[in-house]
Amino acid sequence: MRSLKAFLLGTLAVGIVGYAVAAALAVSAQAAGRTIDIRLGPLGIVMVATEGAAKVITFGAGLLVLAVAGGVLNLAAAAVIRRRAERAGDHVD
Repeated sequence: MRSLKAFLLGTLAVGIVGYAVAAALAVSAQAAGRTIDIRLGPLGIVMVATEGAAKVITFGAGLLVLAVAGGVLNLAAAAVIRRRAERAGDHVD
């Protein structure tokens, strides 16, 4: 259960921060009249494009992959911390 909590909390935290950063970049690019295409490999994170007279902001599946990767890293960190805590123990004689 601890592992699931660590994974879900890491995924949620990285997902929220990643979305906030992507949204801020997209709004800044749109306000400046620029286009951007930020990708994580073949998966798009955020794209700002011009279609006719309109600017279009698209959030891609890369945000989900980024969030899941953050959850996995949080799970790994929690496992390392748990092993160190169990190994150190309470050496009271």
